[in-house]
Amino acid sequence: MTRTTFVLVFGFLAAASARDADVSAPLKEPEFLTPEYILPCSRLDPAIDICIQKSLNHLRPYLIRGLPELELPPIEPLTIPELGMQNGQGAVRVSALFKNINAIGPGNFTVSKARADIPNLRIDFHITIPKIELRGRYEVAGNVLLFPIQSQGDFWAVFSEVAAIAQVQGIEEIREGVRYMRISHLMIDFSLGRARFRIVDELNGNNVIGQAMNQFLNENAKEIIEEMRPAASTSIATHFRGFLNKAFTKIPMKVWLHDT
Repeated sequence: MTRTTFVLVFGFLAAASARDADVSAPLKEPEFLTPEYILPCSRLDPAIDICIQKSLNHLRPYLIRGLPELELPPIEPLTIPELGMQNGQGAVRVSALFKNINAIGPGNFTVSKARADIPNLRIDFHITIPKIELRGRYEVAGNVLLFPIQSQGDFWAVFSEVAAIAQVQGIEEIREGVRYMRISHLMIDFSLGRARFRIVDELNGNNVIGQAMNQFLNENAKEIIEEMRPAASTSIATHFRGFLNKAFTKIPMKVWLHDT
């Protein structure tokens, strides 16, 4: 064995040994202080679903104000820089981009039900929101029914009786002997009671087109939302997975989920 080969083999074995030691290293979790915005639950609690529901509802006033220590901005109003979605099937085949979205109403959320599979770090919960009002910029191109459309400008929308189901899948990460949870997958589905829209089309420079699109959107709101719901759900879930991971990757699991 040459000296170079020996060095390479030794280096590989040393690196492998270090990785194995890191995986099997004991946890080094101190007794953390519990922030006032967290109501911790116990892994052994037979009513953990109810505990998690209460914990999520307890967070509401803190999320409304924002949590700077977790880099979480206020959710009332909620600002979303950009949401993009594409729908290539059905009667509504469009590519839509929404920017500078300002949402009023998300802070009135209520978690009506929660279900937890703690060993697998899976949490599902139901959310209701009485009303959400959105304002922002939009760009849309594609086909609605048989009509080609291309439009951009300002938009306003109001959704009432919003009901959503969120399915959170987490994975455990150990950093410096402390357990954290990172959300690896988030799926959101929603339904709306009523919807109203208004757009100001700037691309065509013709008020008649804008009026026609506003009339069409409001007369066919339910059908359009149903067609766009899968694409919208995916886009919203992508945004909120990043939002939630800012918190979960900073708060040790032991703080919000006690072992005993």
